[in-house]
Amino acid sequence: MIRNRHCPRCARDTRQEISCRLSASAAEHFGWWCLECRWWTPSKNGGIWIPKELLLAQGVDLSLVRVVERMDQPRCAKCGARGAEEHHWAPQAMFGKDEANRWPKDFLCKPCHDEWHLKVTPQLVGGYHD
Repeated sequence: MIRNRHCPRCARDTRQEISCRLSASAAEHFGWWCLECRWWTPSKNGGIWIPKELLLAQGVDLSLVRVVERMDQPRCAKCGARGAEEHHWAPQAMFGKDEANRWPKDFLCKPCHDEWHLKVTPQLVGGYHD
């Protein structure tokens, strides 16, 4: 189910869909997911989560609802998106694997990771290893 709704994070009307967050214990949480900023937006009751029973009563086919967030995945240090990958602040291609592992690491999602490499190590883009 996709609708145009106001997103406080985007500060405008955006396309949003009912989506699911799956916790580490496999509990399902349903809510409105902004397709622009990829973040949860408040429901009509003021909270983020919509009771599963309410969605079923409104005829929402939960088998069609996408899981957009898994709580067992790390968040991006820059934008907060889940599903981030480990990033070496000292790239292995420049420092060597052993030395790079002595420097701090963090998690970045694929778009933020690519952006960092395009700006900081453009010579490594396309085959970077970190």
